[in-house]
Amino acid sequence: MHELWRGNANAWECDEMGHLNVKAYLGKGMQAIARLTEQAGLAGAFSAGAMATLRPVEWHVRFLGEARPGAPLFIEGGVARIGDSDADIALAMRHSGDGRLAATLTARVEHVVPDSGRVFAWPSRFRGTAEALMVEPLPESAPRGLPPADWSELVSLKRAEALRLFPIGLGRIGSEDADVFGRMRPEFLIGKVSDSVANFVQAFPDRSLNDEADPKGGALLECRIRVRRYPRPGDGFAVRSALSGGTDKVRQIVHWVLDPLTGKPWWTVEGIAATLNLRTRRIEAATPAELQDIAKAVRDGLKG
Repeated sequence: MHELWRGNANAWECDEMGHLNVKAYLGKGMQAIARLTEQAGLAGAFSAGAMATLRPVEWHVRFLGEARPGAPLFIEGGVARIGDSDADIALAMRHSGDGRLAATLTARVEHVVPDSGRVFAWPSRFRGTAEALMVEPLPESAPRGLPPADWSELVSLKRAEALRLFPIGLGRIGSEDADVFGRMRPEFLIGKVSDSVANFVQAFPDRSLNDEADPKGGALLECRIRVRRYPRPGDGFAVRSALSGGTDKVRQIVHWVLDPLTGKPWWTVEGIAATLNLRTRRIEAATPAELQDIAKAVRDGLKG
């Protein structure tokens, strides 16, 4: 694999769980993708005024080794597949000290016109150079707890209400959330959900951040993000969530991020989450009583 980014887990990028927030993984992953794109012959694709750029339409992330504040990290990766106008990019974030995996990130990107989002074919210079940057995805990057992706699933505000999905987030895309093309930056695909998930108390009745003797919080182990449309600054969003299943150890979470004005979907997130003991840094099982409460948040037949 090719080294594409090197840095650290800044303290301000870490959250109340005491580790790197999920948003930062995608933000650093996008820096790696920009470097890879440059190496593949598309210099300036992420600069203002570019006539073409790469836009992620699907992410799969597995969180494998906690990155605590100050942890030195690096990302390596390459192109896993090249289509007519899209590609799969495989990334591995590692701890610099011992090389152990912090996370794997797989992104499906499309070659688009920045303003309109129109998808068009790769130029020949990209194909020739990108083939030299081909890599084999790590075995650890394969989906583990998530069902196969289903793009045909009907997602709308009307259906969210019919399924009684829980309203956990409501807000607006700001100028600080936008990239140089005036679209929401990809890291907020998970960031806006992460900012809302503290309200999803139905899924985490065992959450106890303020319990000094036994503090617990929810930790994401794996997620898949599928983008229908990218909002612009000024657009509103609403997050509706529920569980699609789970066990005493893990919960299968679904988040629909919707346009509250039109009811149309912006993007969806499917995740595998667990309760993390913040003192021992270990996953803890829910008690039988907690499982009864958690079951009330399950919606049968729900997909991402």
